[in-house]
Amino acid sequence: MEDYALLADLHTGPLVSREGSIDWLCFPRFDSPAVFCALLGDEDNGRWKLSAVDGQVVSRRYVPDTFILETEWKTPTGRVLVTDFLPPSDDHADLVRRVECLEGTMEIEHDLRIRFDYGRITPWVRRVDLGSHSNGDDCAHMGDSPSEPHPVGTRHVPHDGDGAGGATSSGGEAGDGTQDGGTAAEGRTSHWYRNFRQRVRHAAHEARSGETDGKGLLAVAGPDALLLTGPQLEPYQLGRDGEDVEVEHDEAHGPGADIRVLEGLRRGHRGTFRLDAGEQLDWVLTWSESYRELLVPADPERAQRATHAFWTDWASAVDCDGEYHEVVKRSLLVLRALTHSETGGIVAAPTASLPEDFGGARNWDYRYTWLRDAALTITTLVQRGHEHGALLWRDWLLRAVAGNPDQLKILYGVDGRRNITESELDHLSGYEGSRPVRIGNGAEDQYQADVAGEAMMALATLRDAGQEENDYSWGLQCNLMSFCELHMDTPDNGIWEMRGEPHFFTHGRVMMWTAFNEGLRAVREHGLAGDVERWTRLRDELHREIWEKGYDEELGIFTQTYDNREVDASLLQLPQTGFIAPGHPAMLRTVERIERDLQEEHGQLRRYRTAGGEQSMDGLSGDEYPFVICTFWLVEQYARSGRLDDAAELLRTTAGFASDLGLFSEQYDVARGRLAGNFPQAFSHLGLIRAVDALTAARHSETGRP
Repeated sequence: MEDYALLADLHTGPLVSREGSIDWLCFPRFDSPAVFCALLGDEDNGRWKLSAVDGQVVSRRYVPDTFILETEWKTPTGRVLVTDFLPPSDDHADLVRRVECLEGTMEIEHDLRIRFDYGRITPWVRRVDLGSHSNGDDCAHMGDSPSEPHPVGTRHVPHDGDGAGGATSSGGEAGDGTQDGGTAAEGRTSHWYRNFRQRVRHAAHEARSGETDGKGLLAVAGPDALLLTGPQLEPYQLGRDGEDVEVEHDEAHGPGADIRVLEGLRRGHRGTFRLDAGEQLDWVLTWSESYRELLVPADPERAQRATHAFWTDWASAVDCDGEYHEVVKRSLLVLRALTHSETGGIVAAPTASLPEDFGGARNWDYRYTWLRDAALTITTLVQRGHEHGALLWRDWLLRAVAGNPDQLKILYGVDGRRNITESELDHLSGYEGSRPVRIGNGAEDQYQADVAGEAMMALATLRDAGQEENDYSWGLQCNLMSFCELHMDTPDNGIWEMRGEPHFFTHGRVMMWTAFNEGLRAVREHGLAGDVERWTRLRDELHREIWEKGYDEELGIFTQTYDNREVDASLLQLPQTGFIAPGHPAMLRTVERIERDLQEEHGQLRRYRTAGGEQSMDGLSGDEYPFVICTFWLVEQYARSGRLDDAAELLRTTAGFASDLGLFSEQYDVARGRLAGNFPQAFSHLGLIRAVDALTAARHSETGRP
C-alpha cells in the first residue's frame, strides 16, 4: 500500500504504484465504479501500466505543494521522467501521463486494460478519427452508428452566475460578494465559494487547447466512455495460459468481433516507444458519458501548468513551520484533495476494501462522506485558516441531512445521496487475498450517537472563526440537538461502527453532551435563539449519567460502554470536547489503562481489544492493526496533560510511518512495517495535524510564547 501515490483533481483519487501502474481509478467521482480495479484483483480487472523497458525506479516525488507525481526511471541506456496528474475541473475528467527522456535512449512500454464496473465489463474499443474540432463545432453523439468514428467536441466550461464572462486569473475577484436576492451576510459568506470555484474553472479552462487533431482509442460500455489520445497503442489478446492470440484486425475488440472467439481471452492495448534525450510523449485519458458528446482532452502542457498553479496557489495559504511543516502541509493537501469541489462532500478515503487485516474479512468501502470524519476534517481546516472548504461542506450538510431529525444518517454519498447499499464483488480476489471485497457500506443504517456532537463542534468552530450563521445552518444545529433528544434512551453502534449488538458507548454519550453544550454556547456567546431551559436539562442529565454509568469508581476510569469494564481509544477524545480536563485524575487513570491494554510496539495504539480468531464485540472475527489516529490522539493527550517528552517521542515515531510521499493509511502493521486499511485516510492526516498543533501549543505555553 505504501508503494502507491495519490493523484487528485477534487473529484476522484486514483492510485499509481511505484512501478508505474494505475491500479485504481474511479471516474468521474470518488464513489463511481472503478475503471481500473487491479488493486483489488489482478491486472485483468483493469490497469494502465507505463514503465521503462529493463528499467528501475530510482526516485519519485510530488512536485512541491501539488499532486503532480514525478517518477524517474533508469536503464543501462538512459534516464526518463514520467509525470502523472489530473487537472482540476468541474466538468472534465482527464488523466495525463507525460514521458520525457532526460538522457541517452529509452524504451517505454504501455499495457492498458480498461474494465468498467470494478473489472466486470470489458468494453468495446475502437480507433476513432478525432478530426479537428474546436469550440462551437457541431458534435456527433455516442448514439451515432457504432461503426462510424466519433468526432470530438467540447462542452462549455461555465463561469460564475449564468456562465457569462471569461476566466480570471487564479487570484482574481469574483464580484462584490453579494448575490442577487441575497443578504449582504450571505454575499460575504459566498465570496470564498465563488472565488474558489472560479479558480477551479480557470484551471479547467487553461488545461485544454480548445481543439484536437489525430486519432484516439475509444472504449465504450454502458454509461461510460473513455478516450485515449496520444501515440497509438495496438490491441492484443492473451489466452487462458497467458499466450498471445493473434489479433486479426484492429476492430477485434469492437462490436464486430465474434463473441465466441473472444470467450476466455484477456484483451488490452499495448505499445513500446523509443525516445532519445530531449524527446517527450504524452497520453491523455478522458472520461465522458457514453450518451453525450465526447469532451476535448486536456492539452498536456497547458494542463500541467494549470494544475501546478492551482495547487501551489492553495498551498501558499497554508501556514505551517517547524519540525513537521512538510508532513503537515502534505496532510492539509490530502484533506483538500478528498473534498469534492462541486458538492462539498468529504470522503473518508478514496479507496474501497483495502484490508484492516491482511488476508482477512475486515474490508470496507470508505468512498463516502461520514458526518464524523467530515466534521473533524472541517474543524482541522478551519483551525488552520481554510474556511472556504468548510463553508462548502456546510452547504453540503444542509442538503444531505434535510428532512426530519429522526432521518439523520451517519454517512452519505459524495452528492448527499442516502442509498449506500453494501454488496460483495465475488469476481475480485481482494488485495493480497483479503475477501470479501465490499462496495457500499452497511453502516449507513446504524445509529451512532457521536455524529451529532462532532458536527456541532465543527459548525461551532466555523462560527467562532467569524462565519455568520444563516436561518438554515442554525436550524440544522437545532435539528441535530433534536436528534440527540430523540435518542436519549437508545443504545448505539459506536464510533467504530460495531456490527455486533448495540450498547451505550461512553464516547457517544459524551458527544451527545457536547451537542447540547455547543448549542447552549451558541446562544450564550453568539446571541442565537434556542430553548435554553430544555437543552440545559438534557445536557446536565447526560453529564450525571456519564459519571454514574460510564465511569467505573472501583477502577477509577472511564469505560468503553456502560455495561463493560474495557477501555477504548475513543475515550481520548473526551478532553477534546470540554467534558473533562486532560489533566483530571480520572482522565489520567483512563490513559494509564489505555496504555496498558491497547498500546503495542513503538507506542502504537489499537482502537479496542479484539478476540483474534473468535468473534469480537464488533461482530467480526480476525484481528486488526494499531489505528493511526488513535495514536495521534494519545500524542495530543500527552501534550495537553504536560507529558511533552512522551508526546514528542510518540509523534516523531508515528509521523515516520507515513509513506515516502507523506501519506497515511487507516492503520499500521508495526511488525511488518506496513500501512493497512484504506489509503490515504483523512482521519489519520487530520490526527497528525491536531497532534502537531497540540504539541506546539504546549511548548509555547511552557516557554511563555504566544
